[in-house]
Order: sequence, then C-alpha cells, then structure tokens
Amino acid sequence: MEWWKDVKAALEELGGKAHLSKIYPIVYRRRKNRKDTLGENYEEWIRNSLQQNSRGKGHDVFESVELGSGIWKLKGN
Repeated sequence: MEWWKDVKAALEELGGKAHLSKIYPIVYRRRKNRKDTLGENYEEWIRNSLQQNSRGKGHDVFESVELGSGIWKLKGN
C-alpha cells in the first residue's frame, strides 16, 4: 500500500487532525500488521508523504495546520 494511503487512514482514525507523534505509531502498526515496508526511516517517509500530498501536489489530501507545528489535517477538516 502507498504511504499516503496509510497516513490518510491514520488521520481518519484520529478524527482528521493530529500531531505527527500520534500519526507515526498508527502508520507503523498498519504497515507492520500487513508486513509492508517500514525501514529505519519510516517517520521520514510519513513526513514526506504529508508534504508531497499537500499544497496542490500529489493527491492533495493533507494540509499543515501551522507550518512547523507538526500538526496535520485532512483537507476539508
């Protein structure tokens, strides 16, 4: 499964808005349960997925609540 889909599912599970510290363990658990790729830098992959799918890029489903805050939300929430 693509990283952005796991991040989206994590945010949905968290009510549509959450700090990275809440997103990381959910994505980790989902990928581990499916035996998908994780790697040592999985947190970097999650951040990259958020950034690459926001501000009109990629699937454009995420947005930062406040730049540098670490809080992200699903667009429309």
